[in-house]
Amino acid sequence: MADHFKLSPSTINLFCDCPRCFYLHMKMKLSRPRGIFPSLPGGIDRVLRAYFDKYRDKGELPPNMKGLVPGKPVKELPGQLKYYDEGLAAQLSGKLDELLEMDDGTYSVLDFKTRGSSPNEMIPAYQNQMDLYTFLLDKNTYKMNGSAYLAYFFPKSADGNNFEFELEIKKLSVDTGNAKKLFSDAVKTLQTEQIPDPDPECEYCAFEYKRRDLK
Repeated sequence: MADHFKLSPSTINLFCDCPRCFYLHMKMKLSRPRGIFPSLPGGIDRVLRAYFDKYRDKGELPPNMKGLVPGKPVKELPGQLKYYDEGLAAQLSGKLDELLEMDDGTYSVLDFKTRGSSPNEMIPAYQNQMDLYTFLLDKNTYKMNGSAYLAYFFPKSADGNNFEFELEIKKLSVDTGNAKKLFSDAVKTLQTEQIPDPDPECEYCAFEYKRRDLK
């Protein structure tokens, strides 16, 4: 396993967004410009994890999620999940926000999302992410039940020092077959020596070629 590709749900979503950017990032270490990264989502995620851990010890859901999602938080949240595919000579890994255990002994992924407003449609990258996390858990002997949950947090109101967030839960069906195909397709792209063509819908590819035209 010394020389093998190491992928994650985020790098596979980069592959879905633009195979060329994915190839340059993974194989040639030429990443997209990152710019200034907001720290607010990370701060909210950290607070939510601590909030869940407090109720995990009690074996129950936090009050704001009771009745919105089934089951309860697992007693011990798994760390970095890993799966190595011998045929592809590649590893897939990822770390969950949260995992729910149902009364029948099956499991569902719960993921936190921070937005500026109520979600009105499913973002394909979120579906891929939930498929891939479920696939990873399945390969790590967890009995999954075919569903996942997205917990959207978005601002509702402000009053002095108090800033209130709204919570909205979306349930989705997961497809581990899709996850397996995405993983395989991404690895096979890296196994070639040919850099993928620019994607006409990719703003990073477009910027690269517009800059070349100025020279």
